[in-house]
Amino acid sequence: MKKILSIQETLDRCVAQATSREQLLPMALARAAKRRNISLPEHDIQRLAAALLNAEGEEIQLDVNPPCAFGDNEKEVQTTVQGLIDELGESITDVLGNVAEAISQAVPNALASVAEFIGDRISEQALEHSLHLRKAHSERAETVQRMWGKAIEQLDLLRHIVLEWNHAAALHRKGAYAKPNTAFALSKLVARAYEVVGEIITLARSGYADGALARWRSLHEICVITMFLAMRSDRCAQMYLSHHWVEELRLLDVDRASGTARAVNAHSDRYIHDLRKQKDALVAKFGTAFAKDYGWASVELGRAKITFRDLESNVGLETLRRGYQQANSTVHGGALATLTRVSVGPGSVDGAVIPPAYGCEVAANYTTASLSMMIAELCLETENADLLTMNMVINNSASKIRELIRKAQKKASGDTPRARILMLKAAQRESRRKSRRAI
Repeated sequence: MKKILSIQETLDRCVAQATSREQLLPMALARAAKRRNISLPEHDIQRLAAALLNAEGEEIQLDVNPPCAFGDNEKEVQTTVQGLIDELGESITDVLGNVAEAISQAVPNALASVAEFIGDRISEQALEHSLHLRKAHSERAETVQRMWGKAIEQLDLLRHIVLEWNHAAALHRKGAYAKPNTAFALSKLVARAYEVVGEIITLARSGYADGALARWRSLHEICVITMFLAMRSDRCAQMYLSHHWVEELRLLDVDRASGTARAVNAHSDRYIHDLRKQKDALVAKFGTAFAKDYGWASVELGRAKITFRDLESNVGLETLRRGYQQANSTVHGGALATLTRVSVGPGSVDGAVIPPAYGCEVAANYTTASLSMMIAELCLETENADLLTMNMVINNSASKIRELIRKAQKKASGDTPRARILMLKAAQRESRRKSRRAI
């Protein structure tokens, strides 16, 4: 079978051919003749090059009959040939330099032409490939719908109920929503949670279990902050909302430090100046800790530094710590997420272009827990019957989702009543066969 050369192998072969002795020596001889002001026809240069390449030791067999281009007699021929040989050293160096320069210019052009040719071929085949991928994605989405469709639809309903609860809480102004800054912050956070859950559902429905879990990581952080603000003073919510000045200024400072800032003009300079002035005023008001990450929480708790894990522990959501660490793995570039996938379970390497439909229940389970626990916390300080009733509806919906996931998991693993009956009957038949063989 004929071997198909790679682009690099073909390029190496062409370069090797262009820099071979057979190619370089005639060019070097022509350069040497020019240096000595000798006019030699192309066929005589080729004849001398062949003689030099075939020489044995120091003996050169050059088949010429004087008078010729090398000289009018044998002595002149010998003198001319020797002079050309003496010039070969510098001539070969010049030729090699010219060839190297020509190759350095020709290779990028050649690769660009090859890339254009390959790109055209790929474009011709792209439609067929896209149709194949679209079919594979569609089949995976159908599998997700069969396995997790009911649970995901119930989760979609749950997020709408949570949003309605938020609107009702803002309207009644009870519990944590009785405080103006806290009410505004909580309303914004719950609305953002609603959007993130929508993203989780979209990814899960398409079978992107790892992507859904990565978005749940954001939801978990939103829920933790929401619960923390609900527990704390209205001043804490005010600091949380004001911290956006610090975060925006930090982004602009990073842009300037890395040289990626947008075009600077008088307006942007004034804006940055105003941001810095606002930040300085807030630091003067709340303290130096305010300028740090989670500075609003640091000031509220009277601590120099606060981490997200501190907030998580403060609101009692350590139960979701393992899920958060797993989600961190899907977000960052660690080896665990590189070598494994949530969609194929632990300890498995996923080499498929289209990952299977498993693992979507992981993000769905965590999302359900986050939403139900967040609303339960927000209900602690209210006695409003409307809000408490809606919280019960949310808890019932969350329980239904968990039950649907459990049933789907059992069905996927074959652990269903019908499967157990069939396995029992198969075992009984095998037992009877063994008994007959024993008789």
